[in-house]
Amino acid sequence: MEYFVAKTFAGLETELLKELHALGAKNCEKLSRAVAFEGDMEMLYRANYYCRTALRILWRQKRFTFKSNRQFYEQIFDFPAEEYLFPDGTLAVHATIVDTIFSTPLYASVLAKDAICDRFRDRFERRPSVDKEYPDVQFHLHIYKDEAQLFMDSSGESLHKRGYKVRNHPAPLNEVVAAAMVMKSGWSGDCDFIDPMCGGATLLVEAAMQALNIPAGFYRREYGFYQWKNFDRKLWKKVRDEADIKDDVDINFYGSDIDGRFLDIARANVQKARLQDFIILERQDIRHSSPENVPSVVMMNPPYGERLSVDDINTLYQEIGDTLKKRYAGCKAFIISSDIDALKHIGLKPAHKWPMLNGSLECMFQEYELFAGDRKQFVTSKMRKK
Repeated sequence: MEYFVAKTFAGLETELLKELHALGAKNCEKLSRAVAFEGDMEMLYRANYYCRTALRILWRQKRFTFKSNRQFYEQIFDFPAEEYLFPDGTLAVHATIVDTIFSTPLYASVLAKDAICDRFRDRFERRPSVDKEYPDVQFHLHIYKDEAQLFMDSSGESLHKRGYKVRNHPAPLNEVVAAAMVMKSGWSGDCDFIDPMCGGATLLVEAAMQALNIPAGFYRREYGFYQWKNFDRKLWKKVRDEADIKDDVDINFYGSDIDGRFLDIARANVQKARLQDFIILERQDIRHSSPENVPSVVMMNPPYGERLSVDDINTLYQEIGDTLKKRYAGCKAFIISSDIDALKHIGLKPAHKWPMLNGSLECMFQEYELFAGDRKQFVTSKMRKK
């Protein structure tokens, strides 16, 4: 049983823990912006390929205490890096430090790099070189006071980079965040999914992937562990072959946007994901949109005014609220935004709220139950059904 840490955004730890547990991970434990778990190499591969809410998967190689720079160097030197890295390979070391003897993370990472390279020089009379952009092995050091943990990054590029995006919207929604939004909503592919402000179609693609059971890493072409000396191709194939992808679902995914440029981006991404048979796109103002079937789930990532300029954001959000109330009765709506004041102009009472991050932006993800007529009557009717 090896010890792993799956990194994620703040607020998504519960969703990530559920995913890992469902995949067969053992001893799952929620941390801050991460979930620790145990398993074998098959579990490491599976977490990378299937987890929708993970940003990267780290494999702990060593945990030790030290009192001096020399002790730290010797502990790293003793780590058998040659089991994973070829002598003519490349490496990079990233360090985070808290209340320790090191004055900067850079010094700790350089000292660790020297220790690993010196071990190679002693054993092979060659030493790997540093490549900060695309190393064969990326090491992570977490140092708190006199305790250090040495990890290997199995993912390489962040796992939010699914591989289906041909072009990016100017204010993109992170794929991990989009997947978590779909999960938090409770939608399980049992009704149509609508995004009337779809931008680059991230929400639509992530929802379709979940409904069709397409693994999160299905479109990716690279993982960090591909370059490891101990990479097991047969085991990796076995993990990928476990995927039980559906041929079809009895629902549709509808996306629209008022801007034709953004719709072109959406079409390119949907085509790359080979989901054009499931996701229906059209150019349309949200005020003219309506569901094909009721009930449906409506989910959107409207402009925040942060990365995409809007003339009057409060009026825009008021129009969103009016449209949902008048045209989407019987549906559930979910909206994410970093503009908390603008969200108030939706004019509807949220049934649930979840604080979330979209990249570096602090956002609120809100659910609205949409109904015709008086809210008091709706609530009374809902209580009677319970």
